[in-house]
Amino acid sequence: MGCAVKFIKTSTSVAYFAIALVVLAGLVRAVFFGDVGVYDENNLLENTQAVILALSFLMFLVPILNSGRRDRLLAAFFAMLALGFILRELDVERLNVPNLLVLLGSGDGRNILLATGFSCILVIALFNFRYYLNLASCFLRARVGVTTMMAGIFLVLGDTFESIDITHNVLFEESLELMGYAFFMAASSSLARREVRSDRFIR
Repeated sequence: MGCAVKFIKTSTSVAYFAIALVVLAGLVRAVFFGDVGVYDENNLLENTQAVILALSFLMFLVPILNSGRRDRLLAAFFAMLALGFILRELDVERLNVPNLLVLLGSGDGRNILLATGFSCILVIALFNFRYYLNLASCFLRARVGVTTMMAGIFLVLGDTFESIDITHNVLFEESLELMGYAFFMAASSSLARREVRSDRFIR
């Protein structure tokens, strides 16, 4: 377990450094060298976002696979959220993947997949509503909850730049989104290493 925690911390630190380099490289290439392609679809910024989200998804799986943890449903929710972000950032239909993955990862198939996943999580939570409501409250008060809210703030800020008519607005949009996903990854790393505990017992 100690080796896994160390690996997660090391991977997260390396990812932070890579994100900082990518954001800086994107700003320099676009602003000083006029390389607007850096923030095009399936280019440096978007591809980095996809990698960070994939790493976050994998780290959210760690608590789910630990049968001794009582916050696995919380991790499952954020794993589904990470999957939704990945499918939003990737054009699955353009990738050289089996037709089944294209069906599940785009259009109505993607919507049905995500709706089914979130619905299952909601149904399970309703069977022990008071426990999971208390767990959610504990989550929001913990460092991992604050980090997740910071991710949301940066994603909202990034989304606002999509409709602002300024030079390189897409650059700022994608850069802010990438920083938001960095906070999201920080949350996944924290949740993978430390259980969110409720003061209620699950039945």
